[in-house]
Amino acid sequence: MATNTGSILLVKLPPHGIQGIVSQRELKQSSMMQRLWTGLMPAAIRGGQASSDMTLSLCIHTVGADICISAVCRDHKLRMWSCKNEDCLLAEDLLEYMPDQLDPQKAVLGAKGHIIRKSVDSTTVYLGVYLSFIDRCQFCVFEPVVFDGRYQLSHLTTIFGPCEDLVDFSVTSSQVWTLWTNRESETVVRYSSLGNESVNLSGWQQVFLQPPESSVVDVPMHREPRETYSDIIFYPGRFTTHTILKALNVYRRSLDPTLHSDIYLQALKVEVTAAIENEIQNAASEYEVAEDVYYQLQLQQWSRFYSCCLQYHEVGTKPLGLLADGVTGMVCLVKKSQLSFLRPCELLEHLYLSPSEYCVLEELAEPQLISEDAHRCQDVLTLLCCMKTLRDELTPDLAFAFDQDLFHLASPDAIAQQIIDAMIPDFGQGKEGSSSFADIELELQVIKDIPKAVSRLLEMLDLAQGHPERLVMEDVGLDAFHQMNCSHLFASSIGVGILSASLRQVMSTRLQVARDLLLLQTLMLRMGEQAGLHLDTANTIRSDLLPLTCTMVRAYYVMQWASETVVSVVQVSTVDSNLRQFDALNISEASGIIRPNKPVSQQDMTLVEMFLQEAGGAQARTLLAKNNFLDEDPCALWNAALGPAVTITGQIIWPISVNFMFAEFLMSKCQYLQLQQYIRLLQHWCEWNTSSRKFLLGQCYLNCNESQKALDNFLQAVHGVGNEDFLFSKLLQTDETQLKKLESLYFMKVIKLFEQFSLPDMVIAMATTAISLADEEDHNIPVLWSKIFKHHLELGHNEEAYAAMISNPDLVRRKDSLRQFLVVLCDRCQLQSLVEFPFIDLQDDVVNIMESRARSVDLTTHNYYDLLYTFHVFRGNFRKAATVMYEYGIRLSQEVTGLKSLQKQAKCYLACLNGLRLVEPMYAWIVKPVPVVKATFPVEAPGMSPKRTADGEERETEGSRKMEVIELEEIEKEYMLIHARLKLLQRDPDQAHMAGPTLSASETAGLLVSAGLLDNAVSLCKAFRMSLVVVFEGLTLRCITLSNQTSQYGDGDYMTDAWDWLTENDMGTVNMGKDVSPADQAWRLLQIYLDRYEEGGSRYHKCVAMKLLGHGFSLPNWFIMSYKVANPAELLRLYIDYDLLEEAALLSLDYIDAVMGKGGEYFGLKTSLIYSSPSVWLPYTSLDQLLGALRDVEVESTYAQLYEELVDKLEQYHRQVEKVTQDMIHAESKRSARAARQGMT
Repeated sequence: MATNTGSILLVKLPPHGIQGIVSQRELKQSSMMQRLWTGLMPAAIRGGQASSDMTLSLCIHTVGADICISAVCRDHKLRMWSCKNEDCLLAEDLLEYMPDQLDPQKAVLGAKGHIIRKSVDSTTVYLGVYLSFIDRCQFCVFEPVVFDGRYQLSHLTTIFGPCEDLVDFSVTSSQVWTLWTNRESETVVRYSSLGNESVNLSGWQQVFLQPPESSVVDVPMHREPRETYSDIIFYPGRFTTHTILKALNVYRRSLDPTLHSDIYLQALKVEVTAAIENEIQNAASEYEVAEDVYYQLQLQQWSRFYSCCLQYHEVGTKPLGLLADGVTGMVCLVKKSQLSFLRPCELLEHLYLSPSEYCVLEELAEPQLISEDAHRCQDVLTLLCCMKTLRDELTPDLAFAFDQDLFHLASPDAIAQQIIDAMIPDFGQGKEGSSSFADIELELQVIKDIPKAVSRLLEMLDLAQGHPERLVMEDVGLDAFHQMNCSHLFASSIGVGILSASLRQVMSTRLQVARDLLLLQTLMLRMGEQAGLHLDTANTIRSDLLPLTCTMVRAYYVMQWASETVVSVVQVSTVDSNLRQFDALNISEASGIIRPNKPVSQQDMTLVEMFLQEAGGAQARTLLAKNNFLDEDPCALWNAALGPAVTITGQIIWPISVNFMFAEFLMSKCQYLQLQQYIRLLQHWCEWNTSSRKFLLGQCYLNCNESQKALDNFLQAVHGVGNEDFLFSKLLQTDETQLKKLESLYFMKVIKLFEQFSLPDMVIAMATTAISLADEEDHNIPVLWSKIFKHHLELGHNEEAYAAMISNPDLVRRKDSLRQFLVVLCDRCQLQSLVEFPFIDLQDDVVNIMESRARSVDLTTHNYYDLLYTFHVFRGNFRKAATVMYEYGIRLSQEVTGLKSLQKQAKCYLACLNGLRLVEPMYAWIVKPVPVVKATFPVEAPGMSPKRTADGEERETEGSRKMEVIELEEIEKEYMLIHARLKLLQRDPDQAHMAGPTLSASETAGLLVSAGLLDNAVSLCKAFRMSLVVVFEGLTLRCITLSNQTSQYGDGDYMTDAWDWLTENDMGTVNMGKDVSPADQAWRLLQIYLDRYEEGGSRYHKCVAMKLLGHGFSLPNWFIMSYKVANPAELLRLYIDYDLLEEAALLSLDYIDAVMGKGGEYFGLKTSLIYSSPSVWLPYTSLDQLLGALRDVEVESTYAQLYEELVDKLEQYHRQVEKVTQDMIHAESKRSARAARQGMT
């Protein structure tokens, strides 16, 4: 540390991390008088005056094995101290290196600005000393050397500086870098080579610094001020977060303690927008303002906030120092809030940005582009001079309009024409009053060959160097040495930022060069012969050079746009969707295409910067190592690698080439909007990768829910599948070479992509186009037809789906489609549409599929039997329709229980009956499905084959099939059983009636009788040819019960139930009185049944009588009368069997009278006991039994009397029998005699 007394305070610290003693020494050189004066005079008297040898600047370095301190002192001497011996090794008067004598007074006044800097190159130390005086300044560079054991300074060079304020400087082994502030308080950086022996200012080269941020922001007509200013303020790297926060606090006129410098940029953007909107509302005089007033308020407030940001930015970017690294060649500007890097300019930048006097032929003759002769180089320099003059006349408004028109895809030559028209009236109004138009005219006349000069300049602009097909990114195999050298070069965030900013500057400068060249050519064509432009030259420019210049302008505008456009934040879900799209396209990492890996979480970088962080940076480093830029040792990395790295990056992104890597990368990072803009800027003029761009644009539209636009672009992209590397090698990944098949494969890929987004209408359109373009034998045609069918069906386009299914040439796919068609229409309940389709040549398949589905699905959820029935009925095949319904009913009875199942079974059987009644009677039958009985084999000996016999013959493995033919009558019977169960459920909803298998006829009849459904029971018995005994027994029992209940309880609840079952039966048309009881009605029903169903016998009377007599119930009179007519003998036997002797005796008496001709109609006798009538008979056995029974009970007078009467009646009967017998014998004798006489005659 230097003190104002002329000494240097040396502090020695222990090694880092080790505790030790801190030593302090003072380095000072003084004479005897100085020491005496210091000892005699107190410090208070001497005052604080600085010593003449006070150190102004110092540096520490090594010389040999010693550590030395070199200091520039106030007396213009350079002193070098040894830290080891604490001695002054050298004192050199720097005034000796002044070219002339210096005024001592000026030397003393200007001695405060001396500065010393060092540079170490390997083992050599260079000391650079800046000597500052009032009227001059200079830089002296020395090399400390040891000669004969003494330290000396070897003077290398002296460079004079400008009369400006030096902020800082740095020296290297080859250059001196300086940082100045000029009279306008602008920062200026200059450098000079140490080998330059000039003693004037011509040895300095000025560095082109980034121009300060403009205080005026041009807002396009189509955008709001909020959008424009927000994009500018929050552009990555423009303003720091700290700067924006301070500007926000000043703008709000308050300090928000919740906002810190580590806030996210997006959150800060929200805060700024809210603050400005609040100010706009406060500034508005009314609640509602006009649109133009609101626009002006926005412009005013955003401009005010931008001004605050700009002021703090200017303070924060003020340079404080300069650093030049002699090893890498890197030069940095140290600012208050950031660090800026200075990069070497490429040749075209240098020629365009430097003043004309600094552009020499030697610089232009070095590249291989221009090496023919000096005249050609001079023509190019003169052309550049004209362009600079034209650039100086171009106003910022015109430059901004040029960029805006390019963004809106206006033709560059048309834009140039408009700009020249606007500039021509302003020519001649230069700053110095000279005519710029005339200067350009004179300069153009000097050029000997304008077309060649323009052509050479265009070649320098072309990053592809005239061979776009060579800019293909191939896998380059590098050895370990080159791979290690370049694997991390410019790979850090700072390195990527430097590379990206350098590319942005280069592209912006080259765009200006192309723009000015275009304007100059337009001006030359306007000037014509005045500029020495002949007709042939004008035609060459108009037809060849001008279109090529327009292409360069467009290309560099796209490059500038890509390097300035900010990325969009991408969510994880978007990346997942993008990955699924790659999977749908069957694109793997092995294909070479860039796949998405992680989402973009922060909006703080440009597209090019993001590109360089990943795939683009890796590719650029590989190409950089391949070109051997870093093989020199030692290598000035900054100067040797940065420029080529920028060029290589530009070539990777260059749109006029076969390379498609940048667009692939944008797609992989889900930058859909940016990719759309990128492709839009390339359309209409870029002929490279046209179809590939259309494909990616289609993907962008697809992800932005613009499916129709996506379809259009995908269809346009098919034309490049055979000649563009991206589509052929990376998308299709096939060895196929036929164009038609490549197109077919492409369409299949795109269709999968549409399916990924669930866009059936787009799939249909794409597949239809693919079929129209494919060859007939293409194996993808059936797949395409299947796709069309599937998605038409999905959209509900049944007619179109049917047409696609029929058109499919593959029978297997057609059948699969048919199955899907049937199932889907069934699920949608579109049965009528399904039935009405003709199904040409597919009816059998339709029936088989529906039968298979019907038999395999659950009947409770799906019903294919109704569909099959309708299908057959619609085609008039009633017999098959009946078969379907019968099978449906059988399955319902076996698999489904409940009321609905029974109802459905009844409907099935009715439908079956209807179907069979509509066919010819001879065909009114169906085949009942019968399970297959598998054949069984006899048990063979162990080791015998189960498939072959001992003779080697193949065994029969199929089961024996059986068929059961069912006719109409049997189906009717099954229907009656189901109908009976339904009637039972109506009477009694008991679950037991619903569950279980189908009941037999007898069981069902019994249940019907128990439920009081007598009519149904009678019908069922008649259908199954069963006796009605069970019906009459049940009815008789009900009559007995009702009679007993009536006599015991009178009117009660039982009557309701009685009337219920009575009304279920047919009572005929008898008019019942008001006082008829249920019992009376039941007896009446029994009488009706006996009259109706007793046919030619008395078995039902007998069963009724037995039931009545068995329950001790007397036979009703009407029943006795009916029974006497039907079978009196049987009635007599029943009386006897049940010991009803009195009734039997009375019946016998009446019966004998009837036989003898008295009351025969009451016993159903048609004849009586007379000789002329047929014979009648009496039940003698029953009468004998009755007489015997009466004889046994004669003790009772009643029975004794009846016995006597019966005996008398029988005797009377016997007499009558004898008489009739005699009459019959006599009559027969007469008949015989008469017959004999007649015979004799």
